[in-house]
Amino acid sequence: MIPTPPPMGILQVALDVPIDSLFDYLDGGFDVAVGQRVVVPFGRRRQIGIVVGKSAVSEVPSAKLKAIETAFVDEPPLDPDTFALLRFCADYYQYPLGQALLASLPGRLRQTEPAVSRKQYAFRLSAVGLAADIEQLPRRKLIQRKLYAALLEHGVLHESALPEISASWRGAMQGLQESGWVEADEVLAGLSASVSAAVPPPPLNEDQTAALQRMQASEGFKAWLLHGITGSGKTEVYMQWLQQMLADNDGQALVLVPEINLTPQLEARFRSRLPHLPMVALHSNLGEAERLQNWRLAQSGIARIVVGTRLSVFTPLPRLRLVIVDEEHDGSYKQQDSMRYHARDVAMVRAQRAKVPIVLGSATPSLETWHNAQTGKYGLLTLQNRAVAKSQLPRIGCIDTNRVELQDGLSPALIEALRQRLERKEQSLLFINRRGYSPVLLCNACHWIASCTRCSSRLVVHLRQSRLRCHHCGHEQKIVRQCPSCGNADLHPTGHGTQRLEETLARLFPMARIQRVDRDSTRRKEALADILQAVHADEIDILVGTQMLAKGHDFPNLTLVGVVDTDSALFSPDFRAAERLFAQLMQVSGRAGRADKPGEVLIQTTFPEHNLFNALRKHDYVAYADSQLQERQLAQFPPYAFLALLRAEANQYSLVQDFLNDALVLARQLSEHVLTYDPVRPQMEKLKGMERAYLLMQGESRLQIQQLLRQLVPQLRAHPLASKLRWTVDVDPLEF
Repeated sequence: MIPTPPPMGILQVALDVPIDSLFDYLDGGFDVAVGQRVVVPFGRRRQIGIVVGKSAVSEVPSAKLKAIETAFVDEPPLDPDTFALLRFCADYYQYPLGQALLASLPGRLRQTEPAVSRKQYAFRLSAVGLAADIEQLPRRKLIQRKLYAALLEHGVLHESALPEISASWRGAMQGLQESGWVEADEVLAGLSASVSAAVPPPPLNEDQTAALQRMQASEGFKAWLLHGITGSGKTEVYMQWLQQMLADNDGQALVLVPEINLTPQLEARFRSRLPHLPMVALHSNLGEAERLQNWRLAQSGIARIVVGTRLSVFTPLPRLRLVIVDEEHDGSYKQQDSMRYHARDVAMVRAQRAKVPIVLGSATPSLETWHNAQTGKYGLLTLQNRAVAKSQLPRIGCIDTNRVELQDGLSPALIEALRQRLERKEQSLLFINRRGYSPVLLCNACHWIASCTRCSSRLVVHLRQSRLRCHHCGHEQKIVRQCPSCGNADLHPTGHGTQRLEETLARLFPMARIQRVDRDSTRRKEALADILQAVHADEIDILVGTQMLAKGHDFPNLTLVGVVDTDSALFSPDFRAAERLFAQLMQVSGRAGRADKPGEVLIQTTFPEHNLFNALRKHDYVAYADSQLQERQLAQFPPYAFLALLRAEANQYSLVQDFLNDALVLARQLSEHVLTYDPVRPQMEKLKGMERAYLLMQGESRLQIQQLLRQLVPQLRAHPLASKLRWTVDVDPLEF
């Protein structure tokens, strides 16, 4: 008699599809845990999914249920805490759970093939090696003797640490293994261990000591704002807090940074100070294999410190003890497509759920964070002095461009200041937030301007490549030689970009070593690191850069910052534009005079008496933030109100208009507490060939917004036009 196979269970599987529902599958005889990856048939394709639940019954008839094809049962499942965090985010940000879950995983785990990690080795002395003596090794075997001494001192050495001893360590190690002195264990790759001694910590000043003591005195969940002027030593406070919190050889820490170019720099500082704590980085510049390995090291608990950009906030950390969000005000923490989460806010939720402390660090906190600190929701820690004793805040001055004649965009005062720095062999930074040669190509005869055919924007002149490029959609074309409107051949690049500024400086200072730093000049993977190294080696005299250089970098010999063009942000329709400009200028100003040489900042503007510049000159963030909060309160903008945007785009504006008008009627019917405004078009009315508009919803509380969205979004998904256009919900939007 043939034995009857046990009945199959039903699995609820989340898939990476834009449908906010789970899919039922038979378990196929696999012993699958909740949180594990499975491969399932979906239509004509095979897809990776994550099991989110089990059930004995299904609404789908059993005859129509398909079985999973594969289950990766040898992999650890997604832990319940990470699972719950992603479920919360999918609900709060109105995004399908399956897409949220799969997007949080490394790319290799989103494929249907097994995700295999490469291996490295850790070496240790065997019983024979421990009983031996270094004098038994011939003196000519210098590398073997060094390896043996290092193994005696450290016990275990990771493969990644051995190049510090010798570049030809492999042959010497093989000889020690063949003699039976050394044994090797396979380990996960990714950890960059070091055999170097830890760099001793510098003494803390009074402000740093007080901040650290207050953080240490708190238990469980506590949110702190570490508000310190640029150069005040916030990173040193982070490191000493990390060292003390993880001193008992237990626990993990999550350190978030806003941008990729800051990750290696911060990681290097942490490694030099905390070499005994295994550390990994997670960001989009890593290869897929390396990202998977680092993610698994974090998931296993082996990696004690994870330094990463916004997606790292979802990394499984089974022994999480503390969270740090550096430069918390930075807009890079906000995801601008897919699930539009804000990593700072998600980190706050994660810390609260894990009952661990979190510190938000910034010289210019976001107004929402500053408001929370002022109302007592967050603890406020203030660093009022620079960490280097002789370092002083730079002197900030404004150059009134109404009263001077500019020479290719540069005022005489700024040119003279640059000349003085060159004579003193000091470094300068010119900041301009426009890459390319010139913002526009203009016809003086008929005033035609080269515009993008796919966006409501102008094409930027890139003279060296003889191209016109759109920095929004990527469209590019050759530079036209005559006006397509009137035939005039006298076309002029108008305005200044980084390339044109670099050319101007080369003409004014032919002996100066000038380096442009923007997205075009740093396309190569290691390009930015090489440039920064050259700056520290005093091989560059003048830096010309965009916001890539505005924050986080410490150049001891840089004493002058010149800001070339800022005024457009002063009159933006976006109510956050002034806040962003102040933060950006404060950050870039902080690059000057960070060591014992005095720094100076010169800002070219046509509005030198504007309140923003008055606050900058005094380095008075508090006064400026308080004045901005008063304006926000009068206008009922965040943090005194809560917003959600319904964005829509299509090839035809009529589709967008009809969809948003229907959404407007629905929203007003569903909630009398949330104020829903008429649909409007953004500044960039057309982007990548798509006509755009949005609907703004404003409530007095998050709960009001969420209650409306939970009713509105399902009805919009069922709307007849929903499949004919793209639409997204942006909760707590940063850009309009």
